[in-house]
Amino acid sequence: MISQLPAPWQIRLASWGRQQFMYNFNQHHPKESITPHPKHTISMWGIEFRAPLSNSAGMFKNGESYDTVAALGSGAYIGGTSTANARTGNLKNGIALPFISLYNSKSAINFLGLPNLGDQVLAQINITTNKIKNCPIGWSVMRSPDYAENEGLAKLIESLWLYHNHPQIDFIEINESCPNIKIGGGSIIPRLQIIAREFLDKRTRKLPVVVKLSTDLTLDGLAPILEELIRLKFDGINLGNTSIDYANVKPQLDVKDAQLFDYFTQNFGGGVSGLPLKNKSLQLCAEAADLLNKFKPNHEFHIIRSGGIDSLADIEESRAHGISFNQWYTGFFNNYARDGDQVYRKLFT
Repeated sequence: MISQLPAPWQIRLASWGRQQFMYNFNQHHPKESITPHPKHTISMWGIEFRAPLSNSAGMFKNGESYDTVAALGSGAYIGGTSTANARTGNLKNGIALPFISLYNSKSAINFLGLPNLGDQVLAQINITTNKIKNCPIGWSVMRSPDYAENEGLAKLIESLWLYHNHPQIDFIEINESCPNIKIGGGSIIPRLQIIAREFLDKRTRKLPVVVKLSTDLTLDGLAPILEELIRLKFDGINLGNTSIDYANVKPQLDVKDAQLFDYFTQNFGGGVSGLPLKNKSLQLCAEAADLLNKFKPNHEFHIIRSGGIDSLADIEESRAHGISFNQWYTGFFNNYARDGDQVYRKLFT
């Protein structure tokens, strides 16, 4: 019904409706608790994951809904992405947290802008009172765009220590890939070197740290970053996030969504998610796996794929290319619309 309206009204209603849906989803208590078949269990860094799939960062920015997704059967849970300071997110053209679903293309575009309560608050929350065996908790954090690079990096390191000391958090994901805010300045490799020196090398407990990079990363750009991640003893790489490479995304969309896509990207910008990213995320991760065989790290290092994951076939294809774990966001909601609370059971039981 929304698709019959003019584009501005579609976006206004979809943005409002998404917020209402997420509020209700975060209060949802599934009637039964689903456990994936044990054959799907994998181990990374000595941590057991009961399935090789979880939500991507950005779904539960303030640490909501662990109990919900654990009951649904997710292989893990990731909170955030959070920043050192609280952020209300983007407001543009009178629309808060702009979002639209491209229904025919199994895709979506968002211009949310990292709304979250800030790390000082979020590092103190009790994520769950009932942590499920083999459903570990990760947290995604990033350098806030509201500070100059050096100050933002220093505050990020302070936040990493806050989450290091959170007893429920099992692994951390550093987000270097959000397309909906202006980061600006500097190079990723010097930042990684500082994080390694000031945090990685000083950890006092086993807390794996993964770096998340954009789906828009080039294959040529991947190798030097991956090599440095391995040298610095990071524990993994996540490829990737939403895309702002509109020229390459648009040909993969259903023609029925083209006009709405153009309107949103021209008036808001925003990152594209869902099915159009499937091939690129696999290509990047497969290249990372080949490079991993070449670089031969002497510590445990894993590749995580996010972007376009939509089915068990995608997860099996990831495994065939040496990819350890998968994350989904738009794919989760596309499947949830069809399967409801059976969304993980349909994949893993």
